[in-house]
Amino acid sequence: MDQMTPRPAATIVVIREQNQKLEILMLRRSAQAAAASGAHVFPGGGVDEVDAEVVRRGLVAGLDAASAGQRLELGSGALAYYCAALRELFEEAGLLIALNAAGDLVEVSDVQLVAWRAELVTAKVGWPEFLEREGLRLALGEMHYLAHWVTPENRSRRFDTRFFLAVAPVGQVARADGHEVTEHLWTTASAALHRLETAQWTMLVPTVHTLRRLAAMGSVDEALAHATTSRVQRTQPREVEHEGRIVVVLPGEPGYDD
Repeated sequence: MDQMTPRPAATIVVIREQNQKLEILMLRRSAQAAAASGAHVFPGGGVDEVDAEVVRRGLVAGLDAASAGQRLELGSGALAYYCAALRELFEEAGLLIALNAAGDLVEVSDVQLVAWRAELVTAKVGWPEFLEREGLRLALGEMHYLAHWVTPENRSRRFDTRFFLAVAPVGQVARADGHEVTEHLWTTASAALHRLETAQWTMLVPTVHTLRRLAAMGSVDEALAHATTSRVQRTQPREVEHEGRIVVVLPGEPGYDD
């Protein structure tokens, strides 16, 4: 079977500090979703042409193409990954990380955010046109590059996904879109991992490993410092047979190089 080329994708891990604990926004995928159905995930999805269009129209701030390319180790197209992560965050969870015409992080009512997302869902306005109409630019400077995961080679659906980290916008309330995402939850990394271990949740391997990294951190500042100073390496798991069943192994784990 020919190897499927992985589709570019972006994921964003949104964090906040609540009751002196680091909390993470988790979404549950619809049971009817084409990918990761029923799983608990971070907001994210495929990089689309509309994300490149946002870049072409200059509807971004806080990061230039050269710096983005250097961070993601890409010759071109790096800014589209950042844009895709923020677009998916608004579509799936209703959180908008953007700057207004004055260059400040946007502060709008919950009612306005719901109305804006409804316009986009019903295609009354396109994403770039919406940003232009409201005088907004995506706040790429608020994002920190966190991880790079590629789906194992033998899968029929493959993604080349860049993970980003960002702090939840002040005053905004997360809401699942009710279509691709059926519910949302703010939780600590440890609590999320406990739900996995007790079979309450299912999660993808990259999600689990990201949560394990964050479980060791107790504050937003600590998580941001980690993302800022850590070098991101491309990670591509492999599926291997072990004791009669297929298991996912990571580089360095037993069986990966067999």
